Amino acid sequence: MARWSARFFRWHRWVAWLVALQVAAWVLGGLVFAWVPFQSWVKVADAIAKPMVAFPADWAQALAGARLQGGPVAAVSSVPTASGLAWQVKHAQGPDSWLNAQGGPLSPPDEAAVRAFAQSLYRGKGRLVATQKLTEPPRHLAIVREAGERKGLWRVGFDDGLRTRIYIDGRTGQLVGARNDAWVLYDFFWRLHVMDYSEGEDFNNPLLRAASLAAVTLVATGSVLLGLSLRRRWHRRKSHAHRTDQLG
Repeated sequence: MARWSARFFRWHRWVAWLVALQVAAWVLGGLVFAWVPFQSWVKVADAIAKPMVAFPADWAQALAGARLQGGPVAAVSSVPTASGLAWQVKHAQGPDSWLNAQGGPLSPPDEAAVRAFAQSLYRGKGRLVATQKLTEPPRHLAIVREAGERKGLWRVGFDDGLRTRIYIDGRTGQLVGARNDAWVLYDFFWRLHVMDYSEGEDFNNPLLRAASLAAVTLVATGSVLLGLSLRRRWHRRKSHAHRTDQLG
């Protein structure tokens, strides 16, 4: 029994070293998920009002005269952009076509238009402090990318408490998303939680499976050690009672 107890103790100790950091990340992540306001902070709902548009009355006439470069049209959407109302035309095959409200080619927005568009979306209490055209998606805490893999974006920053950033597509001028420091913190711990350090969306990756199995092994070996300890204690008590009876 002593040999098995020592063996399980070694297994338990080594597995504990392997999973300790990940378990700490799971626990800390749970605290962040529970305490950081999701909609108002992480989703930036308190600082950004998403633009809403409707099809204008003459939309059919505007599109009828448009010269589309793609194939058959699958869908048409009206999209608010930094250059005003635009049409996103999805084709059955090939890339989308982007047109301005009059049906002509949509021109990329300049910095002044981007700043004005971002300011119209912002509902927070900060000031617009920076506008930058990015060539690469920004990275934070080594594994967090605020805009995924998208390139050629405008980033407009505000000096509120959470440092809100608005991302606008450099080609179409449409809103890509809004981020802040709370979003970065949440996304960092989310990636640690699911152990997907690239996209943060794979719940069945090999690392997570291995860590889950290691955590179960840790619990199993700990349970065996507890059982062996209780068994030794019971034998000691039984032996002590037996010696007491003999002395009596």
